[in-house]
Amino acid sequence: MKQDNQTRWYAVYTAPRAEKKVSERFLQEGIEHYLPLQKVKRRWSDRIKEVEVPIVNGYIFVHIPQSDFLKVTKVYGALAFIREGGNPVPIPDVQMKNLQLMVEQADEPVEYSQESFEHGESIIITKGPLQGLMGELIEVKGHFKVVIRLERFGCALTTVPISFVERGP
Repeated sequence: MKQDNQTRWYAVYTAPRAEKKVSERFLQEGIEHYLPLQKVKRRWSDRIKEVEVPIVNGYIFVHIPQSDFLKVTKVYGALAFIREGGNPVPIPDVQMKNLQLMVEQADEPVEYSQESFEHGESIIITKGPLQGLMGELIEVKGHFKVVIRLERFGCALTTVPISFVERGP
């Protein structure tokens, strides 16, 4: 198989609850990556604390050429690439940019799901912090959600007011 040196996004499976540690190790190794985190309130018996947790449990995204596959899997805690037909599956840049925009700008919590949602209508968000984001509009339990699909990997979802969306291209 011919090596492709174009930099692409890939999902890497991590050891359980090791996403933040793997992110630190990738930083030390100079591996470009993205770990989507969000703040949530956690309750203990004696206090409530705000903590950052991964949106996609057990995964971290790397932006690398094929020549760096071995470098990534040699990092302690990075177990394997998401594969199809034996080869790591690239995630299109536009899908990762949309995920990053959603995670960084959404007013509502972002959810991740491997569930296969019905395809919705293509939309563009015209107001609010996610203005310019393109995705699909679906209805889940009476709430409108914007879906960003990640090729062969799942979906990120967040709630938006219906007045903030218009039909997309």
